[in-house]
Amino acid sequence: MVGNGRRMNRLVAFLVVVCSAVSGCRAWDCSAADKQTLLDFKNGFVDTNGVFNTWSDSTVNCCAWKGITCRESDGAILEINIVGSSGTNQQPYRSPSYQGTVGAGLVALTQLQKLKIEWVLFNGPIPQQWGDFSTTLVLITINNANLRNDIPSTLVNIQNLRHLDLKNNHLTGSIPSTFCTHKKINYIDVSYNDMTYLLVPPCLVNQNNLTVIFDHQGNSTSPGYPAAGSTLTVSSLLLAIGALTTALLFL
Repeated sequence: MVGNGRRMNRLVAFLVVVCSAVSGCRAWDCSAADKQTLLDFKNGFVDTNGVFNTWSDSTVNCCAWKGITCRESDGAILEINIVGSSGTNQQPYRSPSYQGTVGAGLVALTQLQKLKIEWVLFNGPIPQQWGDFSTTLVLITINNANLRNDIPSTLVNIQNLRHLDLKNNHLTGSIPSTFCTHKKINYIDVSYNDMTYLLVPPCLVNQNNLTVIFDHQGNSTSPGYPAAGSTLTVSSLLLAIGALTTALLFL
């Protein structure tokens, strides 16, 4: 009986090795629904330089696509990490024929933890639907993507979001005051956008565990106000508000 048990263990170990070498027998192939969600996202762009060239319907397992990380136990998509080219006119850009908001459907990836996209041009707003991301999502980084309009206040509904990096876009308005009630967020970067001068809500002053990085397009001369690309702290924002108030009194 002992010999049989050892032979069985060796057989199991052998099969594990074989399965590791043959992609077709992996247990972590992505689901058909998740694969279609990714293809729908890809189809929102004109991609002349092949940033998404591994994202193909002919590839059965989307866990093998570039920029996709899956959980080995069940194939659930945990991370999207897409970096396009920084070369002039070499980025994927929003397809003129696409109906709807590019990226809205990504909320169907219910196990997604990290969403990182750079040099892929959305040429439009951050989807309001992103507020419906599941509680697994902890990080959003969308840089150099030509995001426009205001940051949707619905993002506060992502309960476990900790890191929000939206630098180098064309966002307007200010940081939504709804983030003042968010219990987990500890980092926001909105530097190098087209946001208003007073883009940081005063209620964020009391968030000692929150870092906000921002700038003012280099057109601010008010004394004491943090320079472009500054990191916000409680003390620096208090000094900034005080300096601005003083300046306004002498106008």
